[in-house]
Amino acid sequence: MAELDSDTWVSEVKRIRGKKLPLTSASVQGLREEYTRAIAPARALATETLKLERTLSDLVNQAYGLTPAEIDMMWKTAPPRMPIPPSPFGLVTDDWPKHNS
Repeated sequence: MAELDSDTWVSEVKRIRGKKLPLTSASVQGLREEYTRAIAPARALATETLKLERTLSDLVNQAYGLTPAEIDMMWKTAPPRMPIPPSPFGLVTDDWPKHNS
């Protein structure tokens, strides 16, 4: 669902159904409406959830007084199924010293 837009979703449904079960125009419209109603808002919520989880993770690291090197080591040795991935922008925010004092 990460990169799935409305057109791709409809195309995948068509592909899975095959030529024996084609979609009608009304069905395609219904799929697009369902995408707008359910998938797009779920994606927005997932993005907000990840942002909040990263913020919480940063706050916990600060509460324990972890240094950037310790945080880096923690992520390098993390189990493969961590609840959140490391931030693509780096492990420690630019304002780390202000929060860690």
